[in-house]
Amino acid sequence: MKTVFSTEMVDLDRQAPNRNKRESKYFWDELYPLIAAGRFQSIEIPYEPKWDFGGRSGIPRTMRSIQMKFETPEGYTKHLAEMGITSVGCVHLDSALFCAGAPEMYLGALGHFAEEAIEFTKGLKCPVLTITTTPPVYAVKNLLKSREDFSEDLLIEKLAELITDINQKATDAGITLCVKNTYWGLFRGEGIFDFLEKLPDTVKLDVDTAHLAIAGVSPAEFVKKAGNRIGMVHFTDTAFEDNQEAYAQPLPEFPAKAATKVFRDIGDGNVEFTSIVTALKEVGYDGEICFNCRNSYDMYRSILRTRSYIDRTLVPAGYEE
Repeated sequence: MKTVFSTEMVDLDRQAPNRNKRESKYFWDELYPLIAAGRFQSIEIPYEPKWDFGGRSGIPRTMRSIQMKFETPEGYTKHLAEMGITSVGCVHLDSALFCAGAPEMYLGALGHFAEEAIEFTKGLKCPVLTITTTPPVYAVKNLLKSREDFSEDLLIEKLAELITDINQKATDAGITLCVKNTYWGLFRGEGIFDFLEKLPDTVKLDVDTAHLAIAGVSPAEFVKKAGNRIGMVHFTDTAFEDNQEAYAQPLPEFPAKAATKVFRDIGDGNVEFTSIVTALKEVGYDGEICFNCRNSYDMYRSILRTRSYIDRTLVPAGYEE
């Protein structure tokens, strides 16, 4: 298994002390060597084209930003190598970014930026592009509420057609396309298996452990059921129990009756990663494991905490990097 560390831990969407400096190249140039110092040599990059319209070019999450600072994706990977990061293991495109306007606008924007993300992923010589399967339930309902002629079933049908088309483009570029399921999406929990039947076998599944746990599904059992359909694994942690139907709320990552957001740093929640490692070995998975600290208020501590958890808990349980 190949260990990947997600730069999604850098939260650019919410206010925090010195948040604005995260839009500058110097912030990232300081971060990469610290990730490498934690013995993480491969990273995940969220592809977020919204920063083309509302952020500075120092945010390395769009093709435009990379071209502004490094001219080409190849120039960016060379820069990463100089900082101790030898590869990009995964690129993640969240379909919720485009959930606005009419359903046709959403699908059109997703298709357009997925093609852009494929070009970005190929340029970085990254093997995997993951797309979050659907926006949150609440956002989808808002998208459809003014369109009696466009049902949720029709949206799912059109989405399956679009992902099939995106997958062909990814395959032609030598990239594995994965769909990532969320606990607040239309296919929460094991519902994703029904959607997978609408897609080609070459579309793989991105297993996200915290999202499964919150949906009431054992991640280890899910892995066993998914088997060789798994193309990517995200180790995310949580202690949240959804007893308030948070999945259907406007801000499901920040439930109305909870003191904080639903995610925790790796090893700080209740997800049983050792049993997941065992299950992954049983099904013969030997791909990327992306560690994502989505609740990081202290990024540098999160890097060290994750490395410590891998060394002290996962490696003794059979995890091999």
